[in-house]
Amino acid sequence: MSSNTIDHGQLEIPPSIENFVQGVVKVASGTILGLTMLTSSVVAGGLVGLAVSFRNLPDVRILRNYVPEETSYIYDIKGQVLTRLHDEANREVVSLDRISPHLKRAVLAIEDSRFYDHPGINPNSVARAFIANWEEGEVVEGGSTITMQLVKNLFLSPDRNFTRKVAEAVLALRLEQILTKQQILELYLNQVYWGHNTYGVQTAAQSYFNKKAADLTLAESALMAGIIQAPEGFSPFINYPLAKERQFLVLSRMKELGWITAEEETEARAQPLLVGRPTSFGKSEIPYLTDAVVKELSDRFGKDAVLNGGMRVQTTIDLNFQRMAERVVSEWHTQLYYQGVFYNYNQGQIALVAVDPRTHFVKAMVGGLDFTESNYNRALMAQRQPGSAFKPFVYYTAFASGRYTPKSIVDDTKKTYWDGKEYYTPKNYNEKYSGPVSIRKALELSLNVPAVKIGQAVGLDKVIEVVRTLGLKVRLNR
Repeated sequence: MSSNTIDHGQLEIPPSIENFVQGVVKVASGTILGLTMLTSSVVAGGLVGLAVSFRNLPDVRILRNYVPEETSYIYDIKGQVLTRLHDEANREVVSLDRISPHLKRAVLAIEDSRFYDHPGINPNSVARAFIANWEEGEVVEGGSTITMQLVKNLFLSPDRNFTRKVAEAVLALRLEQILTKQQILELYLNQVYWGHNTYGVQTAAQSYFNKKAADLTLAESALMAGIIQAPEGFSPFINYPLAKERQFLVLSRMKELGWITAEEETEARAQPLLVGRPTSFGKSEIPYLTDAVVKELSDRFGKDAVLNGGMRVQTTIDLNFQRMAERVVSEWHTQLYYQGVFYNYNQGQIALVAVDPRTHFVKAMVGGLDFTESNYNRALMAQRQPGSAFKPFVYYTAFASGRYTPKSIVDDTKKTYWDGKEYYTPKNYNEKYSGPVSIRKALELSLNVPAVKIGQAVGLDKVIEVVRTLGLKVRLNR
């Protein structure tokens, strides 16, 4: 045996090969060690990153006092809705006990049937979604519980990625520690988007079926639950047959869970649905009035409070009186046009305000002939000489003095006055005079001369004092 070989039993390996093998082993060992260290670093870095990210997640404790953006309503004096005011979210918040049990079960059946059993995340759903997403290399299945959907809608971006899903799960676990299941479900049902600018179950029920959420049937509830995943795509306003398919899916799932019987499923499938219309873009019943109310509210409370604060504003307007006032304006406008007072039908305008003298409540207000043609509110914004509208203040002062009544006689004849600078001779509109007339008749015929004589008799300073007491703040000269 040569001295240059090494005895390894039956195998003889030259020294050069031995050295090569040892080098390879050392390199392999180093590579494995390096890979292990690199993997450990990546994992450690990821964990640190997640930990930092979790520290920066929103504090779910704010939901204890959370108030969703809500639509404001303006009513007439009898509670009739005049208009709805909202920004992006058309929503009316309701408590959980004012939501149909059918709807609650339908939503849970299709969105999260184990809602009352899990702590915020459903391990089975998460595992199923993880496998599907791993196979596709991207997020294709969510596995989200209702709690996870709620925190996503309130706190997170809509991006579909793994980081967001992890954050969603962490926030869901945290939320379940501070709110009860009932509180979470109530928040969810008031927060969820139901299509056509409609948020929350109450406005969705009013829009789709023209009824309150408490009154929804099983068939209606199943249809609403079925469209949550893609509200516009599954909307019965857009594709009624597809909406019915989604309804069947929800009903089938409810029967599978044992939450309804086969007979209830069959009956609900066959029930015809009275589908309403979108309520988010409705027009005001009396726009001249509601525009004025919105301006006053915005000046006092701010525009955001009006559009998102869920205000309930009752006006003194009586919608029946309002309709009568609108008819009077329209009829008189037509009459004056045909009499030649208005030379252009669309340019001649009339405004009307009706006030209850006992309460000072404004019962009706018409700002013009047609709001769509001109939204300029002449009842509030037009600056004109008061003219004959000032006569009632003069006569009111006379009555308040105790010296005059509606039956008192005043002489409707020409008379010239000296105001300290020049002479003034008031005239009636038609330059005709009636002689002795009652104050009632003078006011009825809107005679100028009797009003001036009564004003001089009681004293113009006294008339101005009464006008100030009644609330008029404009500058008045004697």
